[in-house]
Formats: sequence, structure tokens, C-alpha cells
Amino acid sequence: MAEKPRILQNRRDMVLTMVPLIALCLLVLIASGNFKLGFGADPKDETVDPINPRGVYQVSAENLGFPVRMPGGTGVVDGVPEGWKATATRDDDVVGGKVFSVNYVTPEKNSLQLSQSGAPADVVIESVYGAKATPSGSVPVEGRTWEVYGPNDKNRSAWVLRVEGAVIIVFGGGTVPRFTELAAAVQSQEPLPRSAAPAPAPR
Repeated sequence: MAEKPRILQNRRDMVLTMVPLIALCLLVLIASGNFKLGFGADPKDETVDPINPRGVYQVSAENLGFPVRMPGGTGVVDGVPEGWKATATRDDDVVGGKVFSVNYVTPEKNSLQLSQSGAPADVVIESVYGAKATPSGSVPVEGRTWEVYGPNDKNRSAWVLRVEGAVIIVFGGGTVPRFTELAAAVQSQEPLPRSAAPAPAPR
């Protein structure tokens, strides 16, 4: 039997090489939990699976260059309040840095997004809120004051807390008690370790 043209062999070899690479990329994506499918999804859609965001919080804290806090406290497990679910994480590029966000679905099936960044606050607020805006008020949360923006034309509001080295935003269409619950859970925590590298052994 005549030998196949070399170009056909090359194409076959390329396909055979690409298949395991694509499979590996998908495996890494699923294992890390860092994917965006939950953003923009209907929070009432039960087919959107929950994720465990703990590992993504830790990796983000180690690599993003600003203090990252994971919600904690009573009833919060791996960054997720009791009765809630996390559905997606993502990093967005903005002028001056990145915005790290985790999307949550509340027990009432509303979406709330927790975003953190070391970029200038006005840049981060515009990126998350979707437009330039000025505060419409403020709200106290367990001894701290959060600036309130909105609601916007989609009935979504942003609560903003400026902390040393970072800005924290809770954004979405949830109820005030749920905004308060997530805000309190994140503001109560110390930043996660910036590096997972072990300390050098004493000489």
C-alpha cells in the first residue's frame, strides 16, 4: 500500500498532539475552580454547579500583589456563607492592576459578587459597577463604614470598603441583610498569606 503523503501524516500528528494538551488545559481549569461560567448566569438556575473557591482565594493572594481576604467567621466554610453557593471566579485587567472577583448565589437566589483589587478605587468601582458613579450614601457594618453606590438601572448596588492596600466591593441585587452578611464576613478577616513559599531554614 502506498505511503500517505507527508502532509497528511503531519496533520494527524498535530491532532494527536493537540488532543491531550486540550484535555490537560480543561483538567487544570476544572481543578482550580477558576472559571467564569457562573458570571451572568441566572442565579435561579439550579444547573449552575457550586465551586469551592478556597484554592482560588489562596492562589490569588499569593500572586496578585495586593491583600486578598477570604470571607470567614461563624457559619462560613471555605469562603462561602452557610446556605450560599459560590459559582465562579475571575480576574479582570484594569488600569493599575487586576480585579479578583468571586460570584455568589444567596439563599434567595440572588447574585452577589465580591471583588477585591489593589488598583485605584475609582477605577475598580467603575469596572465593577459598570459606570462612573458617586456614592449615594453609606452604611455601617460592625464598626466600619461602607460607601454605597446605586442602585443602577438594573437595580444593582455596590458597597465599597477601602482598606490598606486594597478596595473591597460587594456588588449585585441581593437584599440589604445579605449585603451586610457578606460585607461582615470579608471585613472581619486578615489578608491571606502573600506567598506559599516556606521560610528559609536557619543556618
